[in-house]
Amino acid sequence: MRTRHRMPLVISCLATFLMLAYTTIVTVAIPAVADGLHTDFAALQWVVDVYTLALAALLVVAGAIGDVSGRRRVFVAGFVIFTLSSLACGLAPDVVALIAFRGVQGVGGAAMFATTLPLIRTSYSGREQQRAFAVWGAVAGLAAAVGNVSGGLLAEALGWRSIFLLAVPPGALGVVLAVRFLPRDPERDGARRVDAAGAVLLGGGLAALVVAALLFGEHGTGPGPLTAVLVACACGVAFAGCERRVPDPLVDLALFRHPRFLAVVAVAFGYYFAAFGPLTVLSAWFQDAAGLDAVRTSLLLSVQPVVFFAVSALCGAALQRAPLWLSLGVGTGLCAVGCLSFLLLGLVYTPAALVPSLVLTGVGAGMVSPVLASAAMRDADPARAGVASALSNTARQVGLAVGVAVCGGLFVGLTDPDRAAYTRTLGEVATVAVTVGLATAALAVVLLRRQSARERAADVGPAVAGECGGSAAME
Repeated sequence: MRTRHRMPLVISCLATFLMLAYTTIVTVAIPAVADGLHTDFAALQWVVDVYTLALAALLVVAGAIGDVSGRRRVFVAGFVIFTLSSLACGLAPDVVALIAFRGVQGVGGAAMFATTLPLIRTSYSGREQQRAFAVWGAVAGLAAAVGNVSGGLLAEALGWRSIFLLAVPPGALGVVLAVRFLPRDPERDGARRVDAAGAVLLGGGLAALVVAALLFGEHGTGPGPLTAVLVACACGVAFAGCERRVPDPLVDLALFRHPRFLAVVAVAFGYYFAAFGPLTVLSAWFQDAAGLDAVRTSLLLSVQPVVFFAVSALCGAALQRAPLWLSLGVGTGLCAVGCLSFLLLGLVYTPAALVPSLVLTGVGAGMVSPVLASAAMRDADPARAGVASALSNTARQVGLAVGVAVCGGLFVGLTDPDRAAYTRTLGEVATVAVTVGLATAALAVVLLRRQSARERAADVGPAVAGECGGSAAME
């Protein structure tokens, strides 16, 4: 590719790297932030959670705005917001300001993430597009690795504020490159408008669902999580009714009649739940039971995203050409099987017992990630590709939030754990993660095979009609 031709991919990968790295970069550095701002860990948990909350609630809305008003415009605005809010986070005077600015950072991240994949899709075609999506998937894996490791290292070496301030130079560079090299948006149909009611209902429902997961993870069952779930259900029902009545809905509900798209959404939720949901539990075990410090814990956890990056980089282009059931179904299945190695702690109570889980889930995630992006947009109208992409990425974020909450919730009430208690609880975490992963993998295989059967039948029909027409003409 020529330099100018490469730039949309470079810019998209830079945005994805920053956005995904900042989902994990703060986690290991929370103790340093607590010391610096003189606050407790309960308040600081929202420094991590509010970013995820903003992403989950606003991805689809940002995708719809990009489809209507221009993806380049939304992407650049998101990059500017992300960069300025990163600066504000680094200068935050107290924990309340830090939480607020992290929420704004999540808004910018949602705008970038929702428009990145459609920009790649429109910038490349054929084999170039396959390679571009494979590169994007590899960068996504690398971002998770850097986020896990660099948070602890930066906090220890330069202080917690450096975590956010170091995002400003690459963010500013990304904005300049995007303005300079991304092609301008084509003229849009002025009749199309963003479905404001649908945006409020969907964003509110997703936010309530994530809040329910977060509250469950912190406090277990109770009135708080139940109320949030009821709000999410009410918003979901109202959203479905609203979308059927408006002339230009936020989400085309017909998209969910495509088995392939349903499989993509299921896999996005399931593989993120199984591969990344238990990581906070593993981090707690490494530090509390195995006695590792934050840096060594970060380095050990990075085994998973390093494997993720290697698989995506080496096999991503080939996986683009493989049957979808292989990459999505088998990849999600590997994420589930990887969680079974938690049971090895019953035999060998050392950090090495969890390494097979990190390797297998890294392989599985590396198989899924490069393919999921293009598969999500395959059945969508090109004018609505942003919404289709955002729906799959929203399913990832919800899978992560629910996975972290459910797996972490199993530790609620676990006081002064000994070896037996940790082994039993990690066995319960494994059971949940394996069940979710295998169930979504099986569902994906069934749906994708059904889609393949439909497409083969559609191809055979015209061919048979042509043969019959030819025979009639000969007679």
